[in-house]
Amino acid sequence: TFLSSLFPACSFFFLLFEMPGRILRQIKERVRDVQLQKAKQQLLLLSRAATGRQPFHRVKEGRIQQQLDHFNRRAVGTFPQRFFVNEAFWQSPDGPVFLFIGGEGPIFEFDVLAGHHVDMAEEHGALLLALEHRFYGDSINPDGLKAENLADLSSQQA
Repeated sequence: TFLSSLFPACSFFFLLFEMPGRILRQIKERVRDVQLQKAKQQLLLLSRAATGRQPFHRVKEGRIQQQLDHFNRRAVGTFPQRFFVNEAFWQSPDGPVFLFIGGEGPIFEFDVLAGHHVDMAEEHGALLLALEHRFYGDSINPDGLKAENLADLSSQQA
């Protein structure tokens, strides 16, 4: 029959496109992990040489209970949204605040320890904050990623 003749093609299609996609995602995640570890090691070595201190002691991780639906006053659902704070350069209380908003993936303490925005924060005496995007990394609603909750994953809600 027609369907049985398509089945091998569908299986081939799955193997050709779906499996490499998963494998590429896993490779990408592993490469990102290795890059982060190398960057942390380099940052630690540079910081210890310059100051004798470890920069990671300055980074604080936290979570705020964020509303799932900002536009429905009756909706009471929340999720824990993760953030990192680096006060190393902040000229408290009047210094500027630099907000790093995470994209479609997790944030890391490294996001407030290195990069152009960190160099600018040091230059301007700014507080550094990194906020994880909703539904990514550890900032996932309590019900997980059920289809009926994906309406809360929108640019308007973000």
